[in-house]
Amino acid sequence: MPPRKSDSEKPRYAAPAVDQALDIIEYLSRNTRAYGSNELARALGISTNMAFRVLKRLTARGYAEAAPEGGYRLGTRFLCLGMRLHHRFDLRLRARPHLEWLCEKTHETCQVHVPDKDRVLVLDCLSPQADFFLQTTPGSRFYYHPNAFGKAILAFLPEAEVRAIVPEKLPALTSATLTTRKALLAQLEQVRRTGIAYDLEEYNAGFFCIGAPVFGATGKALAGIGITGVLTRSTPKRLKEYEPMVLACARRISHDIGYDGDAYLGFEKTAKAAACK
Repeated sequence: MPPRKSDSEKPRYAAPAVDQALDIIEYLSRNTRAYGSNELARALGISTNMAFRVLKRLTARGYAEAAPEGGYRLGTRFLCLGMRLHHRFDLRLRARPHLEWLCEKTHETCQVHVPDKDRVLVLDCLSPQADFFLQTTPGSRFYYHPNAFGKAILAFLPEAEVRAIVPEKLPALTSATLTTRKALLAQLEQVRRTGIAYDLEEYNAGFFCIGAPVFGATGKALAGIGITGVLTRSTPKRLKEYEPMVLACARRISHDIGYDGDAYLGFEKTAKAAACK
């Protein structure tokens, strides 16, 4: 668990009741037996009245339950929430060996991002055996529009959903960032044809990303995966060589989580047609 902040560190937005409720939840999750409100109050340094009220509300919502021997323990509602998030962590486990393959082939940082409301969340990140690379921390959240992995997801969502996620005006992070939804939608058309999305210094100056979509069993884009590297250490030819590797990795992950569609065949045909021109 991350270290708790000291009492002297005041949060920007204080919500003492919420903090105390979370303290109780975390305490119960670390201890298997049931606890009464008096015990929790003493252990956590909160009032007995607050502990009692929190436990009653948690019980009413299904997040806690009264134990036969007395006291309270966490309820099945937490299990339900955990199961709803399970696909994210299952995706991470399934994707890991394929990302390792991609990392070994390209010698670049490899990542997988998943949708998280108005941002994408870094689910996993693998670093290459190299002297210099960009390291991204799992759990970080990034904008969709200057992000190759975010674009790879957006390109395969219904346009109405894209419009709900992406505002009309977009923040510029570098001089290369797309700043309007109209420009982004035009770029997503190309991503839909090729399966490949780029970030060429749009998020960070000096870095590139190449992304591709991962599809689930229902055909929905669940994630964007790909590579991140230092632009000055690559050439346009080298970037083109990376594209089929990124697509192959995305295809392998998709098939490993149940996708049996033909989207990747379409991407390959587009790539072959472009190569023949």
